[in-house]
Amino acid sequence: MSARRPRVSTPLRGTSGRDAEQGPGCPAAEDEKGLLVALSGLSRQMTEVLQNQAQLMEDMTDIKARLTSLEEGASEPGRPSCGCSEGKRKRRAQNPKIAENVRRLHNCEGNTRRYDPAQGLSSPYNEAVTSHLVSALASRPGMKGVDTGVFLSACKTYYETVRRNFRYNQPDLAAQAAAIKSAARSRQRRKRLLEARRAVLAEDEMDAWSGVTIDMMSEEEDGTADGEVGWIVKPPSFRSKELSELCAVLQERLEGDPKYVATHHKRLRVGSPSDRATPNTYEPEAANIHIKTENF
Repeated sequence: MSARRPRVSTPLRGTSGRDAEQGPGCPAAEDEKGLLVALSGLSRQMTEVLQNQAQLMEDMTDIKARLTSLEEGASEPGRPSCGCSEGKRKRRAQNPKIAENVRRLHNCEGNTRRYDPAQGLSSPYNEAVTSHLVSALASRPGMKGVDTGVFLSACKTYYETVRRNFRYNQPDLAAQAAAIKSAARSRQRRKRLLEARRAVLAEDEMDAWSGVTIDMMSEEEDGTADGEVGWIVKPPSFRSKELSELCAVLQERLEGDPKYVATHHKRLRVGSPSDRATPNTYEPEAANIHIKTENF
């Protein structure tokens, strides 16, 4: 469901003379209040637009990297291949263990053959790197019997990561890269928070929690308080009082578990509400419970 648009009032009238003497209830005061509400709403909408733009730029950069690799491969049809571009196009790596092995092998101090992000994946140099990585992985005891295509997919996936990081380090994309990383980090923290709270729900709390998404979770930003490093909590401004109270109960339950406390940053204090906009889509029945009425 979409957030209610703030109502923009008529322009401010003069506050001199009789209107100024009428106090807060005069039309000028009402106009000023309406204008402040409108500006607040526009600020939230701009924040949402910037977050969407950051995500779009990340997707576009990834697409450009893939297109460049395809174009370079197509422009050199007669060049001998190490087997990295033979047959059908391989899917991205899906095996976390193999992906982690590729990353460690590529970045270990003893490895002198690393991807050059300035070149495409199908360039002679990068194909030689891929061939080296595949051979090294296939020779490991725990990797014997794994299909070569799985190694190729993992190498391709890691190359795309190297190339994306390279592009984001360029001056023209530095600001966008920072915004994308910040948005991704915030989303990941809210996702983990949602999963942790869901795991400690009592049976009689299930109905009230039904339909909750990561949009309802507070942002956890890095910060300090009284010299201690941890997280500053910024709850969503549109979250209902009922859901906020339930979240507080679940959080207290989590922090009563020594294992949870040992593996999570300390929540130092609650800061100002998050300026995230009300989610555009949300289960109607759940919204009646989870979202403030004025944000419908």
